[in-house]
Amino acid sequence: MLMPASTEFAALCQSQIAMMAQVVGADSTAVYLAESWTEQALPKLIPIAVYPPITHTTQPKSGSLVADKALASSVSENVEEGVVQPMQPSVLTPDEAEEVLSTKRSLLPYGKTSHSKHTTPQQLAIPLVHEGSVVGILVSWKTGRPWQPDERHRMEECAHSLALACVLDQRGQWLQTQLSALNRLQTQQSDRFHELLHQLRNPLTALKTFGKLMMRRLAPEDKNQSIVLSMLRESDRMQDLLGYFDDTLEAVDQTRTETSETVPLLVPSDKDDTTLEAKALPATVDSLSHFGGTLAVKPCSIKTLVAPLIDSTKTLSEAANIRLHVLEPEHEVIIKADAHALTEIISILLENALKYSPSESDIWLHWGLSHPHQSHLEGILVGDTGPGIPKNDQPHIFERNYRGIQASSQIQGSGLGLAIACDLVKEMKGVIEVYSPLADLPLPLPDAVPISSQGLGTAFVIWLPKI
Repeated sequence: MLMPASTEFAALCQSQIAMMAQVVGADSTAVYLAESWTEQALPKLIPIAVYPPITHTTQPKSGSLVADKALASSVSENVEEGVVQPMQPSVLTPDEAEEVLSTKRSLLPYGKTSHSKHTTPQQLAIPLVHEGSVVGILVSWKTGRPWQPDERHRMEECAHSLALACVLDQRGQWLQTQLSALNRLQTQQSDRFHELLHQLRNPLTALKTFGKLMMRRLAPEDKNQSIVLSMLRESDRMQDLLGYFDDTLEAVDQTRTETSETVPLLVPSDKDDTTLEAKALPATVDSLSHFGGTLAVKPCSIKTLVAPLIDSTKTLSEAANIRLHVLEPEHEVIIKADAHALTEIISILLENALKYSPSESDIWLHWGLSHPHQSHLEGILVGDTGPGIPKNDQPHIFERNYRGIQASSQIQGSGLGLAIACDLVKEMKGVIEVYSPLADLPLPLPDAVPISSQGLGTAFVIWLPKI
């Protein structure tokens, strides 16, 4: 079913038929759109534009849709004396419509000649056809002489242009309708996310409160203090993540609001070097391009940053019967990084090492590594003696939602962790590398890691600029 014509398309039709009337000497012309056309039934013909335009007081406002009966009558009130009034577009007979529409022949006009050439108008009806589908009819009348071949050709070209414009108009309206529906759906989803975010904060606050109360009840020498401290650190980390979530939602809401406005008829002229694509998007999208928002890269101590991660990992590794080794350099290492982003990267790598390593395995954290070819880079390594990563999977492990061989295992995962880590490293002007098995690692293994593990395992090395 055809959608109603826009005011721009109606105005285009009006201007085209007015111009063609001057070119071919037509007395009156009308453009119809065909609604609900099928093989079994004739369409409902909706008049869109008429020339000469109606000038009496009941005519529709300029630019409005012209689908009422007043416009369907194309009678000129100033017809010269002795000239018979042209056939009314509103009374196009079923036989005539059938002859134009049912043939489906692209732009095939026909003429209807009366017994009196000087008193009966000569009608020319041309279907508006696009890719085999009839979308409307262009009907024109003239008196005094029959239609000439060149005049028919000009009218056919006009009909072809109007058919294409009609299709583009309908597609534009359909797209606008889809965008409006999508915006409503995204608004509903945003509301649900805000509600969930609000509800998540309540139990998190309660967990932090319980952890603090537990710390007060434990003696200073109690070994469980480290476990409670790890709980509180993870609670703080989760609170930070919820803050990032909230910021991202606000940025998305602002972006959606700014881009949901009606698309302008014409794209603004671009007089500077800024691309139209960049102009079309609000500045807030920059805050969506990174995990946790825009990164703040500044000098930070690796030892200070990894200390809480080591404590948390040590507790988890003991529970999983996995040995954790920490290789700390003698000198303090300062690098250029965003502290929150680097914490997330190392956390992801340590969590993966724990997740995919079986009992009795070894994992280790080593920093202060020197790059063999680029002296300005400092390295941080997270390794394990787990099953390793197949060679076929390694080129894809930093792709979002890719799990490779692990997709068929019972270990749950989303395939996002390494992709997030890779994005953050690149944003900090660094490089992340993977080596599996450990025999491929161009660095020595810790003394505590058995040589027999070289045929297995995985090592990730993060290279970041140093001070």
